[in-house]
Amino acid sequence: MTVDVVKIACEQLLMAVPFTSRDIVLWLSGYYHGKHDNTIIEPDAFKRDENKVNTYCFQHGATTVIDAVKNMGLGK
Repeated sequence: MTVDVVKIACEQLLMAVPFTSRDIVLWLSGYYHGKHDNTIIEPDAFKRDENKVNTYCFQHGATTVIDAVKNMGLGK
């Protein structure tokens, strides 16, 4: 199975899908860090960011997860 992360809506992330919000946060972290040529990660930030994404997505179900991350400023 393959998944186009850009197309995942928040409401889908909160439903039964074959991946967790933590999986998406980890993927997005690699995506954004790679774009900025940054090889440093903060393991403690994953749980914090996962909670932020879940909270935001609960309130904005129609938003894509990647837009949610951008709106929250996590992809910087």
